Amino acid sequence: MTADSASKRVQDSSKSWNLPRAWREAAVFGALWGAVEVTVGTFLHATRVPLAGVFLSATGVALLIAGSMLLPSRGFPLRTALVCAAIRALSPQGLMLGPMIAIVWQGALVAFLLTILRHPLAAGLLGGFIATISTQVQAFVVKLISFGADLWELYTRLLERAEQVLGLSRGQGWMAVVVYLLIVGAVGIIGGYLGWRVGREALRLRQEGYRA
Repeated sequence: MTADSASKRVQDSSKSWNLPRAWREAAVFGALWGAVEVTVGTFLHATRVPLAGVFLSATGVALLIAGSMLLPSRGFPLRTALVCAAIRALSPQGLMLGPMIAIVWQGALVAFLLTILRHPLAAGLLGGFIATISTQVQAFVVKLISFGADLWELYTRLLERAEQVLGLSRGQGWMAVVVYLLIVGAVGIIGGYLGWRVGREALRLRQEGYRA
């Protein structure tokens, strides 16, 4: 066997192990995220805690950002989200497509932002903002599809009532919706920032361990 052929075989072997290793790395954080979804998420939804989905989305973004800083491989957030979604399907609530779609969407979003922004802090802040707001938009769309025009009429009346309570002019009730979404997005921004802080601290501890 020549040196060139031996080198090629080693490279082929490394490539063959690259994908399984990437999935094993994603499985660690995906399992952690899935455990949070199955335990804490199930509890929050069962007890009907307000904005449960928002806090879960912020937690998911935090885990994705921290994990991407420790294991900076291309597509890591999306693989992690797919693992989490598979675990979420095994929750006591059963197979629920809504949360699973939201989880995969978060992974794809963070992966995309990390690719174009190339900075975990910027990706975490923007990703958290978009992910938490999209959670509320998705919930509204799903309910609107399920209940139809009656739900739309109910929300319209609620907006009119909000205008009266807040002393707004007619048609300005949507300002309350915008403020609400900004507050929701702020929760996501905090989640992304905390994920970046955790990731940075983990990297520092790992570097100190290497030096020791």
